[in-house]
Amino acid sequence: MTPLGTAYQPAGKLGIGRAFLMLWVVVLVLFPGQWTLPVTDRDEARYSQAATQMMETGDYVDIRFQKDPRYVKPAGIYWMQVVAAQAFGQDDAPIGAYRIPSYLGVVITALVTALIGARIFGGAYGAIAGGILAFSILVAVDARLAKTDSMLMAAGALSQLALFQLLVQPKGSPPKEFRTWPLLFWFASGLAVLIKGPIIAIMTVATLVFYVGITRDWRALKRLRPLPGLVVFAVVGFTWVTAISIQTNGEFLRESVGHAFLGKVAEGDDDHGGWMGYHTTLLPALFWPGTALLGLGAAAAWLRRKEPAMVFLLAWALPFFIIYEIVGTKLPHYVMPVYPAFALLCAAGLHDVKTLREKGWAKGLHFFSLAIFALVTVALVPGLYFALDDLGANPLTPEVLALMGCLILTLIIGVAVLRKPSVNGAAYTAVPATLTLAVLAGLAAPSIDELWPSNRMWRVATQLEGCTDAQLEFATAGYREPSNVFYLGTETLLTDGQGAAEFLINGRGCRAAFVEEREREAFDRRMQGRPVRELAVVRGTNVSKGREMELKLIVMRTSPLKIGEGELRRL
Repeated sequence: MTPLGTAYQPAGKLGIGRAFLMLWVVVLVLFPGQWTLPVTDRDEARYSQAATQMMETGDYVDIRFQKDPRYVKPAGIYWMQVVAAQAFGQDDAPIGAYRIPSYLGVVITALVTALIGARIFGGAYGAIAGGILAFSILVAVDARLAKTDSMLMAAGALSQLALFQLLVQPKGSPPKEFRTWPLLFWFASGLAVLIKGPIIAIMTVATLVFYVGITRDWRALKRLRPLPGLVVFAVVGFTWVTAISIQTNGEFLRESVGHAFLGKVAEGDDDHGGWMGYHTTLLPALFWPGTALLGLGAAAAWLRRKEPAMVFLLAWALPFFIIYEIVGTKLPHYVMPVYPAFALLCAAGLHDVKTLREKGWAKGLHFFSLAIFALVTVALVPGLYFALDDLGANPLTPEVLALMGCLILTLIIGVAVLRKPSVNGAAYTAVPATLTLAVLAGLAAPSIDELWPSNRMWRVATQLEGCTDAQLEFATAGYREPSNVFYLGTETLLTDGQGAAEFLINGRGCRAAFVEEREREAFDRRMQGRPVRELAVVRGTNVSKGREMELKLIVMRTSPLKIGEGELRRL
């Protein structure tokens, strides 16, 4: 078996043509749903609304959701969303504009993964690794959410690309000029801090400790050029932190470090605790369809465990993953920064497939992962049906049936062609799998209207006539999700039945309230017989609470508001 390529003995180059083809496929597959999926609660709505308020106020340092400070994350992703929104109406931009950074984050990560893979296995296998990464369920979903995690993964991948070039060298190699790989490493590390704090720094330290501990190449640390590098890291990562800390008298550090970071490490904070093995249990579903190749990847990793390039991939994947299995707070996207390493291990398995086919233990690992892939795919079909039925949505619409059909096709083709794993078999499986992702995000999810009550409320609100948009004011009682604020405006009041009644009583005629049926008694009691008009009824499912609900759009009888035609727009 020939050694894998390293930074000093590259296996090949990605090539412009191959890179362009891979990126074109990634861009096409991830595009459906970017602009048609309604705003999701709760993180996406909060991020995009906070970016909207930056544009409304002109304050790009202080982060707020309505009047509440939002100091759990730094400003990096908000700034990126603001830049993306400039070409689409600025603070009136639709949600798709705020998703552009996440979309680009996955595209960038796929390219970086392919570049690393090309260095190690050759250009074709690098491109395969980039595709496996981009088309895993967790990454493909996150590419369509206006949050931090995709761009954080991109910053982490850039940092790891530079780290690979700096670490995987002959022992005793001299430091490189700072303006090359060391500069990229420290800049990307600082950018990651600006996006989501010290998460990538933890991954970097874990990678360094594991790699240097295994290879005993302690001089590798000098190749990072730490003295000038720390200056770049501090300027990129901590300039805003310093500014907001001064502006808030240290409140940002107390909230972001004390609560959002240390609290989550020590305890299951924010109601997101999980069991030991949480991420391992979910990996087969969230890395799907790459799950089918994880066994081959594990076998290749064991065969090549002494080769520097493979040691680096294991140093990237394992320590960080284990750390997040130990910490108290568990959410699926926390381990996304190591998904590129898993994709690269899968590519390693395909690269070594001829050798691995001859080893019984390697074949056993492959059939185990293929069986897990089949079980996950089989479970998704009835799981999708019963989940939608439980949420009050129709699980037998043409769009959902098309999604189920794509899943079944992926299962049949995947099991048939990957029993004898090959590059062609992986490609054949990728076709229905990527079609599944496109149908899910582009057709099925947007069509299940019951799951998006805020979107339904917004569509009704845009039909109101009798007042200008500047005069319109809204309250929502009982259904108080952040997406209401994104759709209905920054000043939207999230309240209960009594608060909605007081909102109408004390305001001008251009006020309207969406009152959930469970809050209607409190609303009527506070109205004390004052005459009102019901203009519309909105039905849907409160996904956060798992229950169906009915909201009525209510105005005072004297209000000039009435339902007309209107047009869809941000209010």
